[in-house]
Amino acid sequence: MPPRRAAVPVRPVPEQGSTSNDPIDVTATPMETLLKQFQSFKPPTLKGTESAIECESWLDDIEMLFESLDYTNEQRVKLIGHQLHEVAKNWWLTTKRALEHRSTEITWKVFKSEFYQRFFPVSYRKDKGAEFANLRQGQLNIEEYVVKFSTLLQFAPHVAENDESIADQFINGLNPDIFTLVNTGRPNNFADALNRAKGAEARLIKQQGLSYAAPIPRPP
Repeated sequence: MPPRRAAVPVRPVPEQGSTSNDPIDVTATPMETLLKQFQSFKPPTLKGTESAIECESWLDDIEMLFESLDYTNEQRVKLIGHQLHEVAKNWWLTTKRALEHRSTEITWKVFKSEFYQRFFPVSYRKDKGAEFANLRQGQLNIEEYVVKFSTLLQFAPHVAENDESIADQFINGLNPDIFTLVNTGRPNNFADALNRAKGAEARLIKQQGLSYAAPIPRPP
């Protein structure tokens, strides 16, 4: 009888994108695996005692990370509680229970709305709302303009509730040459307006041969 070959130990295969040599925990739930992956990016935390500007910066950083990882709204809502501590954690636990008691579906949009109400003073929200109402593209390129536009949009709920209103506000803030190109057959939704604006900017850059030099913006 030929001698038996010794069994070759099988090396655990690391998760995709992971650099860790640790074996995979096959007993971990999908949520545990998701949380472990998320925490590996060292997401920022919030105590709730920070200034409004710091709270806004925290939310921007968290949202940017969520978008980079392509997390769903459901995943965002489940993960966000782990980044809240002290005052912020107690606030969210209380708010979450109240929303559930009212049978409100807790979406990422709902979380952000509640967050703005709690951590941004009325005066701060009013100032940001006024800044949004007067926002013009100016020297910003389209990507820079849309980032600022989207950030300030949160402080204008009367606009944010309607996609056509969002598109109108976005278009009206564009520089004159891009405005003219986009407004031909005026788009009635934000996605279409943004795509047209990017196309118009690319066309102007090509025509000028170098880079797009933004003209003086239209007056409010």
